[in-house]
Formats: sequence, C-alpha cells, structure tokens
Amino acid sequence: MIKRAVLTDEHRELDALAKRILAEVGGDGPSVELSSLRWRLNRVLTKHLAMEDQLLYPILRANPATASLAEQVLAEVGGTASTYAAYHAAWPIERIQQDWEAFRAATRDVMTLLRRRILREERDLFPRASWPGADSR
Repeated sequence: MIKRAVLTDEHRELDALAKRILAEVGGDGPSVELSSLRWRLNRVLTKHLAMEDQLLYPILRANPATASLAEQVLAEVGGTASTYAAYHAAWPIERIQQDWEAFRAATRDVMTLLRRRILREERDLFPRASWPGADSR
C-alpha cells in the first residue's frame, strides 16, 4: 500500500534538501556539506522516484478519474529519474571541483525539475487521486 502521507513527507524532505543544495551552489566552491547533502538526496530521491514511477503512476494511469492528469504530469516531469541519474553520474566530486560553474548550472536545472515535479504532484495530482492508502495519514 502506498500512503499519500509517506509521499508527502518525502516530498517535504526532498524539497528541503533541494533548497539546501541550491544554497550551497550559491557559494564560491564545493563544501563538505554539499557532499553530505548530495548523498542524502540521492538516497531519498532514488527510492522515492522508484516507488512513484513503478507503483503509483501505473495505478493513477489506470484510473479514469486521474489517467489524463497523470499522463500530463508524466509528460512534463516524468523523466526526473533518468535526468537525475545522468546528472548524479556526470558529477563526481573531482569533476565538481574542476568545473564548479558548470556543476552549479546543472544543479540548478535538476533541482528546478525536481521541485516542479513535487509541486505538480502535491498541487494538482494528489488532491484528485485515489488509491489504496491515499487518504491514510
């Protein structure tokens, strides 16, 4: 059973991590904190996106009441997992140190995509969705 409260809690955590990472890339170079934040984001986001993409979205797409909206959200932000995986693989610490400005730009793009997905799900999709456990808080 996928509980909406769990997804919403994870969204809050992911959004907070994204904000902190964006603050870190506003600096002059990589910090120790940035490495820790990236590790935490990777751990939470990988699990979260797998749960949504493999379990939740198939349920929402099969429901006539949410199918169209789920398709719209997926068309807009459905590539988040692959985009994030490519970003994460492309930026080991050595490359971050060598090309800080490019890393900053890539990070802003990925965090914007992540935050847009969270917003679309929380604002548009979840309030209209119904699945086992959806209303369980």
